[in-house]
Amino acid sequence: MENKVCYQGIDIMKFIMALFVVVLHTHPFIDGNDMLNFLTADVAGRTSVPFFFAATGFLLEKQIERQKGAGRGIIGPYIRKVLILYGIWTAVYLPAILYDKIIVSDTSLAYDLFAIVRDFFFVGSYAHLWYLPAAAVGVILVYALRKYAGERGCAFILFLLFGMGLLTQSYFGLLLKIVPVDGLLWKLMKLVKMAMVTCRNGIFFGGIFIYMGTWIARRDIRMKRCGAFIGLAVSVILFGIEAFCLQRAGFVREQDMYFMLLPAVFFLLLLALSLTVRTDTMFFRKMSMNIYFVHMIFKFLYRTFIGEYHESGLRLFGFTLCGALIVSCVMYLTGCRKAQKVKNREHAEGAAHGK
Repeated sequence: MENKVCYQGIDIMKFIMALFVVVLHTHPFIDGNDMLNFLTADVAGRTSVPFFFAATGFLLEKQIERQKGAGRGIIGPYIRKVLILYGIWTAVYLPAILYDKIIVSDTSLAYDLFAIVRDFFFVGSYAHLWYLPAAAVGVILVYALRKYAGERGCAFILFLLFGMGLLTQSYFGLLLKIVPVDGLLWKLMKLVKMAMVTCRNGIFFGGIFIYMGTWIARRDIRMKRCGAFIGLAVSVILFGIEAFCLQRAGFVREQDMYFMLLPAVFFLLLLALSLTVRTDTMFFRKMSMNIYFVHMIFKFLYRTFIGEYHESGLRLFGFTLCGALIVSCVMYLTGCRKAQKVKNREHAEGAAHGK
């Protein structure tokens, strides 16, 4: 009951963030106002997945508290569920994977097959599916570090890993200035780059946000809605300034990780916890997950059969969002019918045993 009564704001915020994921992946204003496109896609959109990580850490920690510290009984099933989802959605996106990485590829078939296998384990089998293995790895990393390194050690290591990730992404220009490109460290980093491709994973990226969620949950931190909103607004403004300055300076190689994402997601989660929602939010909880996983199907269909392959803009956004919403609603209604059938069958069996 606690999860349904007290944390419905998280469900609402997840739904909003799922919509921003679509914005992030389609850049609806790219052909109109450059600043609006930057603020919606490259700033607001970048907070969505870190929020999912933080919410995951928060809810898992609260479940562990309700089970009186039985973490293994919560973490193990969660990891299995996430990995099963990863396998299912990889199978769903397999035609798109083969098309993108083999059919339209200009490299050898041997390398394409290697890339598919490598990406499945280290990058994510398809563009957005990286979130699932990252969530699984991040949860394992956080709870292992808390157990063996303690709270302070866990926080320090995760922050250090996040800093290393920053240097390979948005602060890459700074890395070029401080690390000799002909030195041993640079060669080791290139080897890591060849294997992992990106630091956008559960080790360098997801872990610290998952830990943030567990930290807020354990200390039962709350903030009034006005204070959380002001903190979020200031953090997002500073995040925008950080991203804009780094891009103008030519430092950015990848745009997933920025320092000001940390306070922005912190206040975003506190804002979600401060929301008072008096209705059931199961619809928003399920829809947020469905939209996240489904929307890239419609982006692929649009770019492959309707528009240009590298197109972004309002038409792509509209097609992707409408398709994702329709299919997500169908998935939700189908799930509700199946759940109702199971409930009716269990009720009938219970009545039969009662007789």
